[in-house]
Amino acid sequence: MLLNSPTYHWGIKYMQTNKLSSWNDKNLLNEIKMQVLKERNIGLFILKLMCEIERRKCYAALGHSSLFTFLTQELKVSEGEAYRRIASAKLLKEFPEIEAKIESGNLTPTNLGIISGFIKKTKESDTDKKIALINLAENKSKRELEKSLFEVTGVKTQTKETTTQVSCNEVRLNITISEELLAKINKLKAIKNSSKVMTNAELLEVLVDEALTTNEKKLAKVSPVRESNKKQTSRYISVKVKKEIWVRANGQCEWRDPITNKSCNSKQLLQYDHIKAIALKGDSSLTNMQLLCSTHNLYRGILQFGANKMKRV
Repeated sequence: MLLNSPTYHWGIKYMQTNKLSSWNDKNLLNEIKMQVLKERNIGLFILKLMCEIERRKCYAALGHSSLFTFLTQELKVSEGEAYRRIASAKLLKEFPEIEAKIESGNLTPTNLGIISGFIKKTKESDTDKKIALINLAENKSKRELEKSLFEVTGVKTQTKETTTQVSCNEVRLNITISEELLAKINKLKAIKNSSKVMTNAELLEVLVDEALTTNEKKLAKVSPVRESNKKQTSRYISVKVKKEIWVRANGQCEWRDPITNKSCNSKQLLQYDHIKAIALKGDSSLTNMQLLCSTHNLYRGILQFGANKMKRV
């Protein structure tokens, strides 16, 4: 059962107990058992809070584009811990019976995160198979679980992509790829530059530059026939208006908290948003448009039309 009193009560009790050296062995062991149990219950309660916060998108009001950025930037949670907690919260929402397993200590949030990543990688949709995977994670260490997953399914657990800052203007990108893809990369490097050995980073930069050039040219092309046939009051947004919005926003979310003035500035999953919705007789003119990340676009919809209606959209 979750704690009914504020969590800081037992923390204060611990801080006030500054003479642990005077405790006997029995009291020390009993106390740590009790505190671990409380910690487990608090962790479960945090997962429940995260589920409800994600449902309401409350973090968007503070200028955050996702629950992950809210945890890492607002609450100063490490990236690894944030990933683990979010993955665990998603499974808890889908399978409420997990709560009892976490309370008992048979299922750890770390193993929940591993199972969640595995389900996402394998695109498993069968409920019974998901439950079987969750049961497989009980009473195992992280290493034991990964080994069991491979033995049972023949599929390796998902390796998380990470970036590490190595200098003021360079980062190390760690990814896992198949041998087939590596062979294709080596073949492409030989084709792109046969005069010298090209590194993977150099090849990636060349390919990204080519892709950006191609897409920027497409974005710059404006079809006057198409624009003349569309009314400004329709949902259609002209390429010209899109380009002007993108330049104005510098390719990032324009959401700004009216109270703290904190801006989102996310560059992920950007969408063109009508400030005054089409449903409320808004138009697709430049002055009525803004660039938002998907989270803040959805959050504005929730504010205007309610969470239940936006859930059905």
